[in-house]
Amino acid sequence: MTDPITIGDRLKALRTQFGKARGVRATQAEVADAVGIARSTLTAYEKGHDKPGRDTLIALAEYYGVSMDAILSNSPTVAPIHTTQIEVRGDVQAGVWREAIEWPQADWYAITVPLDVAFAGLHRYGLLVKGDSMDKVFPDGSIAVVINLVDLGRMPKTGEIAVVVQRSKTSNEFEATVKAVQVLDNGEIILWPQSTNPDFATPVRIKPGECDHDAGMPDVFIQALVVASYRPKPMVSFG
Repeated sequence: MTDPITIGDRLKALRTQFGKARGVRATQAEVADAVGIARSTLTAYEKGHDKPGRDTLIALAEYYGVSMDAILSNSPTVAPIHTTQIEVRGDVQAGVWREAIEWPQADWYAITVPLDVAFAGLHRYGLLVKGDSMDKVFPDGSIAVVINLVDLGRMPKTGEIAVVVQRSKTSNEFEATVKAVQVLDNGEIILWPQSTNPDFATPVRIKPGECDHDAGMPDVFIQALVVASYRPKPMVSFG
């Protein structure tokens, strides 16, 4: 009789399938960074030396695009990772002001990502993250997979990450960045950078009922929720 595989075996198999689905090798470091745990912690999970808690299981399931049952099941068969293609349509970069974050359609390109059961039926697209304004979460060159709030039908919750658009104080151009969301009890939203660069240490605050710009559009608004991220070619720098 074949013994059922362990959670550790299943997590390792899912990581391998995840990499094959994208045509790359999915490293422990990449996955650990994406779900907010240390690489050594993921290693311990995959080797069966420790078991992930519920929050980590949810994050891993969302990252791999599978249900939690696919990780917790006693079946000896690992559920396949189903994939789809999305278009990378623009970029986000703090400190860069322009008319729009979206590129001309001729510059769009497709990437393969897992289907995410948590956001089934909602349109997703990719944004290339440039610079170091959120490099603790998204190193330069990462692709943030996002869903526009008009499609999502809700505002981001505390702890989630969002695409934030801010109007220049001197022109009608905009800057788009990704920031961590904190919602206070009084309804105020604080948008936090997660950067190693001190130039990006100041949070952005959106007060309840904040006045619209005279042109009818707020000076700061949340455009989309980040639901996943990928690093097409992880690199390491020295020096």
